Amino acid sequence: MNDSTSWTRRPLTLGAALVVGCGLALAAPGAATAATLPASVASADEAPPEAAALPPVTLRIGDQGVVSGDEAALDIGLANPDDAAYDAAEIVVRRGDALTNAAAVEAWMSGAGGDASEEIATIETDELGAGEATNLSESVDVSDLDPGVYPVLATYSGPEIPAGARAVMIVSGGSAQQVALVVPITGPVATTGVYSAEVLATLTGESGLLTAELDAVEGTSAILAVDPAIPAAIRALGDDAPPQASAWLARLMALPNDRFALQFADADAATQVAAGLDAPLAADHLSAYTTAIEGDAAGIDALTDIGETASAPVYWPASGSLNDELAAALTSGDGARVLVPASDTADGEPALGESTIAYDDALSDRLLAAAALADPAERDRALSAATAEIWLAADDEPVVLALDRMGSDTLTTDQAGSVVVDAEADVTADGLDAAVGAALGTPASTPRTLSALAGSGSIPLTEYEVDEARIAAVAGYLADVPGLQHIATALEDPSLLTSQTRAEFLRLLAVSWSTNPDGWQEAAETLDALNTDRQQAIDIQQPSPVQLLSPEAPMPVWIRNDLPYPANVVIVAEPDDPRLSIEERTVVVAQPDSTTRVTIPIEARVGSGDVTVHYRLEAATGEVIGPERDMPVTVRADWERIGITAFGVLIAGLLGTGVVRQVRRRRRLRSEAADNNSDSGIQEAGE
Repeated sequence: MNDSTSWTRRPLTLGAALVVGCGLALAAPGAATAATLPASVASADEAPPEAAALPPVTLRIGDQGVVSGDEAALDIGLANPDDAAYDAAEIVVRRGDALTNAAAVEAWMSGAGGDASEEIATIETDELGAGEATNLSESVDVSDLDPGVYPVLATYSGPEIPAGARAVMIVSGGSAQQVALVVPITGPVATTGVYSAEVLATLTGESGLLTAELDAVEGTSAILAVDPAIPAAIRALGDDAPPQASAWLARLMALPNDRFALQFADADAATQVAAGLDAPLAADHLSAYTTAIEGDAAGIDALTDIGETASAPVYWPASGSLNDELAAALTSGDGARVLVPASDTADGEPALGESTIAYDDALSDRLLAAAALADPAERDRALSAATAEIWLAADDEPVVLALDRMGSDTLTTDQAGSVVVDAEADVTADGLDAAVGAALGTPASTPRTLSALAGSGSIPLTEYEVDEARIAAVAGYLADVPGLQHIATALEDPSLLTSQTRAEFLRLLAVSWSTNPDGWQEAAETLDALNTDRQQAIDIQQPSPVQLLSPEAPMPVWIRNDLPYPANVVIVAEPDDPRLSIEERTVVVAQPDSTTRVTIPIEARVGSGDVTVHYRLEAATGEVIGPERDMPVTVRADWERIGITAFGVLIAGLLGTGVVRQVRRRRRLRSEAADNNSDSGIQEAGE
């Protein structure tokens, strides 16, 4: 039977689109009706895209490319993007012999090889007007075919130059292959120990990467590889966390999927072991980021909880970072396992060992590359090939796939020119959902969980080229740790600094950086310089020489604190001469990111001369912070008494002189008055 409709199509899941080439569909002669296409749309549930945006022929087969019964359902789309109508024509569908391997599938889908010569259907079509499209459905008998992957070609003679579409048809024979898919729940590279609220809001927003990752795995049996720094960042914000981030975390915790925890910030465990560590570094606490919460909620276990995980650790280092010795070091004891790409094994083949899981990275990369394609038709073609290759790759052991990290491997700048996280997603939610569906959502696949990936024996790995820069970065950080711990003793809570620097360094080792060595090198140099400065972030500023002209005076001392946390320190002052007395210990709270002025009482004893006061800072633990500073003091304590005496003498002299002058003036005035009286008496007698 066949039927045809206008462009009202049933929504096609990812798998259905997988088996598209430029596929076409079968219809009975004259059964097709055409419909003029409206504006372009985002999904099949809405109006179809314009014909100009469509290939002339598209072909979808079965349920996501898989045929389980005796008949294969063909869904063929025809579109006329030209200005002139297509005459009544026909569609011819042909099939070839079964394809035997992934290379043959790739060659067929790309048009570089393969053959489809056996005609299995011919469909006559009506005239198709300019700008019109139609959708046809047909079924063909496949009961005589053995299980396998078959090439299918549909040719449409309507256009002036006939158009064709290639697809693959998976005849499963009712059997399903075992498939395990690992999906990382990780974000982009960053320089901060945990993502900020702003970054989390973007990553967990409607079109954010973390949202796309959860959307893709929800309702599937995908195995989750979770960066515990992400839930830690959300929980650390407490009530200040963006609502969408809190909702995202609740979704993650509610998923029933198998999962395992990556290293904090998805730090590369192999690099750390290669640098000589017995075990990878861990984030023991996150005090620097938990100011919004308190109590048990601020503990590292509560912050980094990702739900129920595998009983033994699973490490997933960067591709090309392991050899046999390092793998043995990582997996020694506790049943630990390591996940490596098959290309890192000696024979290059996927396999399951006792402690090593070698996944098919070539096929995994094709899935992820298809997910990143923006054009749905191109994506469907790529995923169609991937679905067929997964079916062909299945063996007695499960096919193990692992999508690589999807976050950006570069930093970007904001409008102010500051370096910030590139939180934009490189894959679409639809694309990622389609890729997961291609691996796990077809009738030809049976999902397997992490516990089912058990093997035996060892899997030899290839030798790798040692990344001296990364190993040097680990060595540099380990060399900085004592200095950072030392300066941290000046803080009321030393873990504020040590937790921040540990988280930042683990972030530097994120696996996502491995594809951007130049950007990583710049970030590594920046962090190294920052940690060097932090070790010298608190000290007494060099004082200037002082002249002490009075017996007592307040002596100013300046404490520099370049850390973002207040420092509780003690200024210890010791003069080298007993003629100067000074407060020996002064407790100071040095404010963060500032210079704090402190005054210390100082007193001169008998005598004058030059004295040196030795200043040093001590933490509450007694450890000396920063270098000792010397303040030269010139003591002239007697000058004050001499000056007062001289001033007193001067005042007394001035007063005495004034009194004498006043007495003499009064005497003179009295004498003058007496003389005047005498003259007056003589004049009266004469008269």
